[in-house]
Amino acid sequence: MNKRAVQMYSGGTGSTEAGGPRISVTADEVHFLRLPEVKAVTGLSKTSLYGLIRERSFPPPVRLGARSVAWVRSEVNQWAADRVEASRSLAALVGPKRSPHAVRPDLPMAVRKPA
Repeated sequence: MNKRAVQMYSGGTGSTEAGGPRISVTADEVHFLRLPEVKAVTGLSKTSLYGLIRERSFPPPVRLGARSVAWVRSEVNQWAADRVEASRSLAALVGPKRSPHAVRPDLPMAVRKPA
Protein backbone atom coordinates (compact mmCIF):
# COMPACT_ATOMS: atom_id res chain seq x y z
CA MET A 1 0.00 0.00 0.00
CA ASN A 2 0.97 3.60 -0.50
CA LYS A 3 2.63 5.10 2.61
CA ARG A 4 1.99 8.75 1.69
CA ALA A 5 0.34 10.93 4.30
CA VAL A 6 -3.37 11.62 3.93
CA GLN A 7 -5.13 14.62 5.52
CA MET A 8 -8.32 13.69 7.33
CA TYR A 9 -11.05 15.26 9.47
CA SER A 10 -10.48 14.66 13.18
CA GLY A 11 -13.29 16.54 14.87
CA GLY A 12 -10.77 18.06 17.30
CA THR A 13 -9.20 21.50 17.45
CA GLY A 14 -7.55 23.32 14.57
CA SER A 15 -8.88 24.19 11.15
CA THR A 16 -8.12 24.28 7.46
CA GLU A 17 -9.37 26.20 4.47
CA ALA A 18 -11.65 23.23 3.64
CA GLY A 19 -13.61 23.98 6.81
CA GLY A 20 -12.71 21.04 9.04
CA PRO A 21 -9.96 20.16 11.46
CA ARG A 22 -7.28 17.84 10.07
CA ILE A 23 -4.84 15.18 11.22
CA SER A 24 -2.23 13.32 9.21
CA VAL A 25 -2.33 9.52 8.82
CA THR A 26 -0.81 7.02 6.45
CA ALA A 27 -2.86 5.43 3.68
CA ASP A 28 -2.50 2.05 5.44
CA GLU A 29 -4.67 3.37 8.27
CA VAL A 30 -7.61 4.47 6.08
CA HIS A 31 -10.73 2.26 6.24
CA PHE A 32 -14.02 3.19 4.62
CA LEU A 33 -17.58 2.83 5.93
CA ARG A 34 -20.59 2.79 3.63
CA LEU A 35 -23.85 4.54 4.57
CA PRO A 36 -25.52 1.59 6.38
CA GLU A 37 -22.44 1.22 8.60
CA VAL A 38 -22.30 4.97 9.32
CA LYS A 39 -25.99 4.91 10.24
CA ALA A 40 -25.37 1.96 12.56
CA VAL A 41 -22.39 3.64 14.27
CA THR A 42 -24.11 7.00 14.74
CA GLY A 43 -27.72 5.94 15.20
CA LEU A 44 -28.70 8.73 12.79
CA SER A 45 -30.83 8.63 9.67
CA LYS A 46 -29.51 9.42 6.19
CA THR A 47 -31.35 12.76 6.28
CA SER A 48 -29.85 13.68 9.65
CA LEU A 49 -26.35 12.73 8.53
CA TYR A 50 -26.50 14.83 5.37
CA GLY A 51 -27.99 17.72 7.36
CA LEU A 52 -25.03 17.61 9.75
CA ILE A 53 -22.64 17.45 6.79
CA ARG A 54 -24.32 20.54 5.32
CA GLU A 55 -23.84 22.30 8.70
CA ARG A 56 -20.20 21.14 8.75
CA SER A 57 -20.88 19.22 11.97
CA PHE A 58 -20.15 15.77 10.55
CA PRO A 59 -17.28 14.61 8.33
CA PRO A 60 -18.20 14.57 4.64
CA PRO A 61 -17.96 11.37 2.60
CA VAL A 62 -15.10 10.58 0.25
CA ARG A 63 -16.01 10.03 -3.39
CA LEU A 64 -14.91 6.52 -4.39
CA GLY A 65 -16.32 6.55 -7.90
CA ALA A 66 -18.90 8.21 -10.12
CA ARG A 67 -21.82 6.94 -8.00
CA SER A 68 -20.14 5.73 -4.83
CA VAL A 69 -19.16 7.46 -1.58
CA ALA A 70 -17.91 6.26 1.80
CA TRP A 71 -16.83 7.76 5.10
CA VAL A 72 -13.42 7.37 6.71
CA ARG A 73 -13.90 5.13 9.76
CA SER A 74 -11.51 7.09 12.00
CA GLU A 75 -13.35 10.36 11.22
CA VAL A 76 -16.73 8.85 12.10
CA ASN A 77 -15.31 7.30 15.29
CA GLN A 78 -13.72 10.62 16.28
CA TRP A 79 -17.03 12.42 15.70
CA ALA A 80 -18.81 9.86 17.91
CA ALA A 81 -16.15 10.20 20.64
CA ASP A 82 -16.48 14.00 20.50
CA ARG A 83 -20.26 13.69 20.91
CA VAL A 84 -19.85 11.45 23.97
CA GLU A 85 -17.31 13.84 25.49
CA ALA A 86 -19.55 16.86 24.85
CA SER A 87 -22.53 15.02 26.34
CA ARG A 88 -20.60 14.02 29.45
CA SER A 89 -19.22 17.54 29.89
CA LEU A 90 -22.70 19.05 29.61
CA ALA A 91 -24.13 16.52 32.08
CA ALA A 92 -21.41 17.43 34.61
CA LEU A 93 -22.27 21.13 34.28
CA VAL A 94 -26.03 20.65 34.55
CA GLY A 95 -25.95 18.11 37.38
CA PRO A 96 -28.11 15.04 38.01
CA LYS A 97 -31.60 14.91 36.54
CA ARG A 98 -34.62 14.90 38.79
CA SER A 99 -37.55 12.66 38.13
CA PRO A 100 -40.44 14.76 36.80
CA HIS A 101 -42.88 12.80 38.97
CA ALA A 102 -40.91 12.73 42.19
CA VAL A 103 -43.08 12.82 45.32
CA ARG A 104 -42.41 15.97 47.31
CA PRO A 105 -42.72 15.25 51.02
CA ASP A 106 -43.13 18.98 51.78
CA LEU A 107 -46.53 19.09 49.98
CA PRO A 108 -49.80 17.97 51.59
CA MET A 109 -51.16 14.62 50.36
CA ALA A 110 -54.01 16.30 48.43
CA VAL A 111 -51.51 18.28 46.33
CA ARG A 112 -49.04 15.44 45.65
CA LYS A 113 -49.12 13.82 42.27
CA PRO A 114 -49.12 10.01 42.16
CA ALA A 115 -45.75 8.52 41.21
